[in-house]
Amino acid sequence: MSMLAVLTPGTPATEALGRVLDAKAIPAQLQGVDSSSAAAILEKDHQRLAAQLVAGWLSTRESVWWGCLCLAQLMKVGTSPGASERLQAVLAWVKEPGDARREAIGPLDDMTGTPVDMLAQAVAFTTDNLSPNKDHPVACPTALAHRMVAQSVLLAIDHWPGPNKNECLAHFVELGLDVAEGQHMWTKGALPLHPGLRRGADPTTIRKTGKIWENW
Repeated sequence: MSMLAVLTPGTPATEALGRVLDAKAIPAQLQGVDSSSAAAILEKDHQRLAAQLVAGWLSTRESVWWGCLCLAQLMKVGTSPGASERLQAVLAWVKEPGDARREAIGPLDDMTGTPVDMLAQAVAFTTDNLSPNKDHPVACPTALAHRMVAQSVLLAIDHWPGPNKNECLAHFVELGLDVAEGQHMWTKGALPLHPGLRRGADPTTIRKTGKIWENW
């Protein structure tokens, strides 16, 4: 499988964003800024970039999990960002990553442009070979899954039924920062704790994020 590890708070923000954006799309003011400092800056005034930073900074598995949480939050308020069955298949992969769970999600040509399908594509792009012909493999870009997670989450905001979509975006970013601290995992202790993106945060402290919805 083609999967990337979680980064560190001190990793340059350009490296985290480089997983989801072309280099020319990364703001020049983030050059030389570490990921933790960038998260604090972007969370206040540039939340779309903050969401992209989260998607790139997390490990592949954590990033897809964060996407699952965001989309499930929309489903809780009766708004469908795509097929719930496919989201459950993505969740099954998160819990047990592997070729069998990835292939069970379905072929790429069966996916449309819904946020759920984009998240499913993220899982599909964890393959080492994009070609159906194993004798002539086509390498999959290692960060493509992270880019698809970012696109899925940002597109999902359009499905928020309330008048202020910025509230939804802020909630998703907050949820992503929680996931970076090991919060809201599918099972307690599912992944080893690691330093998160919030400066000075204690990863052993459980936070309650509930600005709009209950946690999934």
